[in-house]
Amino acid sequence: MSAPEPPSQDKQQDLLAKEAKFWDLQEEKIDALYARPHDWRFVPKLAEIIIRPRVRTFLRLLDTHKGEIKSLLDIGCGNGWVCHATAKRGIRSIGIDLSPKKIATAKRMAEEQGVAHLCEFVAGDVMQWRPREKVDLLTSHGSLHHFPAFAQAMAHMVEHHLRPGGYMLFVEPNHEGMPPDVAQFLLRVAKSRFGQKVFDFPFYFEVTGQTSLDGPAKPPDEMNVRHESPAGKEFFGEHVDLDAFFRANYDVLENEYYHYFASHATNAFYVFMKSRLVRFLWRWALPFVVWRETRKLRLPKYQQFAEDGLWFMRRKGGA
Repeated sequence: MSAPEPPSQDKQQDLLAKEAKFWDLQEEKIDALYARPHDWRFVPKLAEIIIRPRVRTFLRLLDTHKGEIKSLLDIGCGNGWVCHATAKRGIRSIGIDLSPKKIATAKRMAEEQGVAHLCEFVAGDVMQWRPREKVDLLTSHGSLHHFPAFAQAMAHMVEHHLRPGGYMLFVEPNHEGMPPDVAQFLLRVAKSRFGQKVFDFPFYFEVTGQTSLDGPAKPPDEMNVRHESPAGKEFFGEHVDLDAFFRANYDVLENEYYHYFASHATNAFYVFMKSRLVRFLWRWALPFVVWRETRKLRLPKYQQFAEDGLWFMRRKGGA
């Protein structure tokens, strides 16, 4: 899919302001989101299992190139978890995010984890900011797809933030929505006699804005932190085909895909599940489910519907 037409400069600035406000609001309400999660990412004991394969790949690539990667910039760093993890490996880690409240949390956590001396956190727009020195690695974990002018933003960041010969490692959404077969399976289960008894439909409808399983979702409140952020909604269904873009513009050294069934099923069988027994059984089965789908995602027919992709790259020719 080609990139959508970039919005005007005024519209971009308005969108950035709304995006910062959204993530500030999420950070204010983060305890409530973890207390009653609406997505698997807010269930730490399960999220750790689901993201383990991509974290393993991320750390393996850092270790493989540890002689070349001494500094990095994490774009859209949120609470700084990537910077904290990489600082523990001796990497000078810079995180930038639009949300001042996310940045405050990142700084506090760096102090608590004893890595503040290797971490720098900046509240602001990465397009307006300049590092003191260009870094060895540009990374992002779910933030690039929010950029309103993606191609221009990528060229700008590579030119101004990445040293010659440096690397890029991005984990970004690959497919919006569920794979068709997964959606059909979960819908059948939800409509079954079993599903009618055990699913928390009122909470599901509250989160999605739907009034029935087959009904369309109503437009969510722009600042409802249980929904997509303003930039995510602005370009939903219009994001760049990242794999095609990256392969056309950079040397892709490694590419993997994650989350085909396990993440969506965790929402169904844990997050929106009333039955404690089912939640217990799903938590027990999840490591095997992730192991199995990680192997399935080596096949192209599954990769096209993977929720996330990882791309490890350099400029063409290694420049």
